[in-house]
Amino acid sequence: MTIQPRQTTNIVSRLQGMQDQSEETLRQKQGLQERLSQLLGGYGYLQLETPLLEPTELFMRKSGGELASQLYSFTDAGSNSVSLRPEFTSPIMRHYLESESPIDLPARWQYSGPVFRFDNSHPDASGQFTQVGGELIGSSKIAADVEVLNLAVAVPTKLGLEGWSLRLADLDILNSLLDSVGISDRARSFIIQSMPNLKTGRSAVPNFLDEGRHMHLVGGVNGSEDPEDAALRRAIDGLDDTQARSVLLGLLQWNSADQLGQRTPEDVVERLLQKIKGSDNEDKLRQGLELASDLAAINGTPGQALQMVKETLASAGADQAAADRLAEVIGLMSSGPEVTGQIVLDFGLVHGLAYYNGVIFEVSHPKWTGTLGGGGRYDTLSRALGGSDAVPALGFAYNLDALIAIGAS
Repeated sequence: MTIQPRQTTNIVSRLQGMQDQSEETLRQKQGLQERLSQLLGGYGYLQLETPLLEPTELFMRKSGGELASQLYSFTDAGSNSVSLRPEFTSPIMRHYLESESPIDLPARWQYSGPVFRFDNSHPDASGQFTQVGGELIGSSKIAADVEVLNLAVAVPTKLGLEGWSLRLADLDILNSLLDSVGISDRARSFIIQSMPNLKTGRSAVPNFLDEGRHMHLVGGVNGSEDPEDAALRRAIDGLDDTQARSVLLGLLQWNSADQLGQRTPEDVVERLLQKIKGSDNEDKLRQGLELASDLAAINGTPGQALQMVKETLASAGADQAAADRLAEVIGLMSSGPEVTGQIVLDFGLVHGLAYYNGVIFEVSHPKWTGTLGGGGRYDTLSRALGGSDAVPALGFAYNLDALIAIGAS
């Protein structure tokens, strides 16, 4: 006998973006998790499980504004600001930094579990999905980049997917261009985040230059300065950075201690210091945007794109080392008929997470809106999380639910 579901007008519905999963879906997911775990295990990646709940600060230190706006955060009964895990990279780096036992480097860890990101961009957006990936900590060698990229290519290939694309870029190449201009760190961050919208070339530069003026990225003879910034600049004039931080921290705690939100006073002071000490003249910002737009427009097969990159670097008088390194990485990557997708260079690619540097990549498929997975190098994350030294590291992750949705088997 079939019993129809009970009708009610006062049901407590599931949250938008959250899904119930049937036994069939769970079996399929578990089967793929086991296969991918074996793949990673074959490369020496050990399983590691991190907590679902972490201090919110762990994800705010250097994750960028996009991720910060997607956190499921709350204050627990102990008055701690905590968040559901939105990704695994920061928790795994925290695990490494907190470890009381010596860890042989390079260390390799794999993971698989739910992550949570608030997304109301459309009714069917998922707020919870299963992430599978690996992190390699403690190696700056080209072989480490090649290993992680080969694993990223192996995942869709092993799961029988065809027609996928791995888009690859290198932030060190962009930084080499901007170094040739001598641009400030704050303007550099603005340009990096603008890269996807600079793909149309130099025609986009005037609009971003206007935005830079509005953000007071330019000062001196060609730019205006906010009166409050000018007053703060006078207050720290002649002080070194340590003294300036002390003065700004005192002013902040006296004037706006209740307006910090989830940011620490030290984080706000650091941003203030960068802002008031790190402005450029308008010509420098324009030059930086023009060079970045030239690079962002480069998109194509590795051989063609790398030649265009080297020409762009040469015309700017910039260092070629990062381009040479990327060429070596690509030359060592797996290729041949067993690879079921394509690799393209796309220098307009920028991750939403601010901790990436060096090689970055994303994997996409025509059947899926957005990205299936991605990763890259994040050598500066360890210091951002409180480590005494910069630890070279890189990794990748896939959205397992997305892989299943497009036919992974």
